[in-house]
Amino acid sequence: MKLSTTNIITCLFFLLNSVSFTTFSQDAKFPQNYFRAPVDFTMTLSGNFAELRNNHFHSGIDIRTFTTGKKVYSIADGFVSRIKIAAGGYGKAIYINHPNGYTSVYAHLDHFNPEIEKFIKAHQYKKNSFEFDLELKKDQIQIKKGNIIAYSGNTGSSAGPHLHFEIRDTKSEHPLNPLLFGFRIKDTTPPKIFNLYIYPLDSISSVNGHNTRQQFSVTYYNNAYHLKGDPKVRLLGQIGFALETNDYMDNTWGKCGIFELKMNINDSLQTNYKFKEFSFDKSRFINSHMDYALNITKKKRIHKTFKDPNNQLSIYSKMNNNGVYSFKSEKSYKIDFIISDAKNNISKLRVYAKGATSIKAFPQEKFTKLLNWETENIYENSGIQIKFPKNSFYTDLKFNYSVKKDSNFYSDIYSIQNENVPVHTYYTLSIKPRTIPNHKSEKLLIVRVNKDKSLSYEGGIYFDGSMKTKTRYFGDFTIAIDTVPPTIKARTNFALNSLKGQKSIRFSIDDELSGIKSYKGLIDEKWVLFEYDEKNKLLFYTFDKKRLISGRKHKLQLIVTDKIGNKSNFKEEFIW
Repeated sequence: MKLSTTNIITCLFFLLNSVSFTTFSQDAKFPQNYFRAPVDFTMTLSGNFAELRNNHFHSGIDIRTFTTGKKVYSIADGFVSRIKIAAGGYGKAIYINHPNGYTSVYAHLDHFNPEIEKFIKAHQYKKNSFEFDLELKKDQIQIKKGNIIAYSGNTGSSAGPHLHFEIRDTKSEHPLNPLLFGFRIKDTTPPKIFNLYIYPLDSISSVNGHNTRQQFSVTYYNNAYHLKGDPKVRLLGQIGFALETNDYMDNTWGKCGIFELKMNINDSLQTNYKFKEFSFDKSRFINSHMDYALNITKKKRIHKTFKDPNNQLSIYSKMNNNGVYSFKSEKSYKIDFIISDAKNNISKLRVYAKGATSIKAFPQEKFTKLLNWETENIYENSGIQIKFPKNSFYTDLKFNYSVKKDSNFYSDIYSIQNENVPVHTYYTLSIKPRTIPNHKSEKLLIVRVNKDKSLSYEGGIYFDGSMKTKTRYFGDFTIAIDTVPPTIKARTNFALNSLKGQKSIRFSIDDELSGIKSYKGLIDEKWVLFEYDEKNKLLFYTFDKKRLISGRKHKLQLIVTDKIGNKSNFKEEFIW
C-alpha cells in the first residue's frame, strides 16, 4: 500500500509527538517498584526532602528509629561507591550505586555489617585516622537488594536516633525526593499555614500604609485557611509575598517541608515551584528563598513567592516578573495560595485585597555604600579591607559599616553590615592589629562578636601586617588571641588502675575559642582508633582484643590540638 505525502507527514507528526511525550513521561516519573524500603518496620518521618534548614535544604528523609541499632537494608542491588566517616555532618555514612542510575545514601549510622566494618577499620588503621572520605571501585564491595548493610545510629550532627536516607541521581549527584519513588509512608495530613507575610519592595510601595514587611496571622475554618479576623488588606506598588507553612504526616508530630507552592492573582498563575530535586552546589541559595532576617531573629523559616535577581535555584517553574506583582490604586484583587505535599494533600489560603489610594515616597534608611551583586566590590577604611567577589549577594546591598573601640581585643570592633543579612560566597576580610603580643602573631585570630558577647572563630593568618581570613557572615569582627590549649577530662576512672571488664576508654575534650582541629590516641606508642562524637564532645576508644593484650600494663597517651596549634597531652597507665 502506498502512502501519500500528506499521510507520511501526518504519521511523522504523530510519531514525533509520541516520542516526545514518552521521553517527557519517563523523565518526569521515578520508578515505583524498583526499590524496597531501607528498614523492616513501618516508616514514619521526623523530616523530609527539601525541608528548610539553616544555609541548606534537607537532602533526604529522616526515618524515625527511636533507638539505635535498627537493621538498615540496601534498597536494591549495587555496589558500595563511597564510605564517609566524620565527627560531624552525616557521621558514619555509606553510598550505594545502583544499575538503574540512582545512588542511595544511608547516614548517621552506628556501625556496619561485619564485612564493611572490617574494611573500614583496616582503612582507618592504614591511614591512622578515624575520619575519612573514600570512593570505592565497582568490584570492591558488591551488594544485593535486601542485604543488611548497617545499623541505625545517632552519629555526626544528628539530634537524635534516626536514619537519614537519600536517593541521588548518580550522574549529576543531585538529591531527589525519595517520597516520589513509591515508598509506603502513610500521609493523609495536608500542610498547615500559619502566617502570611507581605513585602513592599521599593520606596513607593505600601502594605496597609506601611513600607515594611507586614505579618498577617492565618486561621482555619470552613475547610480552608483565612486571614485571622478578616483584616482589610490595602496594597500598592511592587509587592511580594511569603508563607510560613509546614507539612505534617500521619503518626508523627515532626515538622516537614512542603512539596509544591502555587500563587494565583485574579486566577492567573504567578508563582509555582516544586521540590523534586536540587543541586548541592545551589543549596545555599535557600538563604534567598527564605526570609533570612526572619530566620535569624525569630527562628522562622518561610517560603517566599518572589525571588531575588541572584537566586539561582532551579526549582521555580513559574515566576512572572520574579514573583513580584504590581498593585494598582483602587483595583480589587483575589490572591490564592495553594500548598501541597508529595501525597497531593492540599491546603489553600485566599486573600482579598484592594489597591490603596494614597501614593507617597517613604523615607529610606541611610547607608555607607551601595554594592552591586553582579560585580566585585572592595571597601577599605582605617585598619580594615573587605573584598567581595561578584555574586556575593542575592540583590544589590545597601552596605553599612561602623567601628567600636574596645580595649579587650587587639583591634577595634568592626561592624560589617549586620548578622541579619546573608552572604552567599566567601569574602576576604583583612584587619590590622593594634599590637602583636610578645611577637605571638601565630596565636592571633579573627573572631565574630555575637550579641551575647560570645566569640565565634573565623580563622585567619598574619600576613603583610594584617590578619586575613575568609568568611560568609556579616557581623562584628575583631582580633583576639588564643594561647589556651584544649581541655581533656577523663570519663574513665583510671584511679582503679585496672580497667578489666570495661568496654572502652572515654574522654571529654573541648576548646573554648578556636575549636578542636585534631586528636591522636596512642597505646604503647602505637596509634589506636579513637572515635570522636563532636556534638557530645566525646572521644572514646573501644577495646580491641586483636590489638591489645589483656592482663598487661599499657601506656596511654592522648594528644589534642586546637585550630591555632595549642596542644594538650594526657598520659596514663592501665591494666586491661
